[in-house]
Amino acid sequence: MEPAPRHPTKEMASVEIYGRNGQMIMSVRNMSSSGACLEWKHDGYEIRQGDLIRMTIVLKSLNRKHHVNAEVMWRDGNRTGVSFIASNRVLDRLLEKGVAA
Repeated sequence: MEPAPRHPTKEMASVEIYGRNGQMIMSVRNMSSSGACLEWKHDGYEIRQGDLIRMTIVLKSLNRKHHVNAEVMWRDGNRTGVSFIASNRVLDRLLEKGVAA
C-alpha cells in the first residue's frame, strides 16, 4: 500500500498524551488522510513512539478546531510522525497498551 499524499501546512496543534498530564503545542508540518508530521521548538517534550495522543488542530482559515486521535509512529529529534486512529478505536488501543485513560 502506498502512503497517503502529504500536504504541507502551517497549522498549530495542542497535543495531549493519553495517561499523562499536560499539553504540548506543536506545528503541523504536513498532513494526509492517514497521519501528520508534527514539530516543536521546546526541549523537554516527553513524546515517545507508541504513545497515543489527542490533537486539537486550530484551522485558522476556517475559524474552527478539529480533534483527532493518533498513535506516535516515530520520533526524530523535535519531529514526530503520527498515524490517525478512529475515535471508536481509542479505548481498545489504550487497553491493549495498558494505559489508564
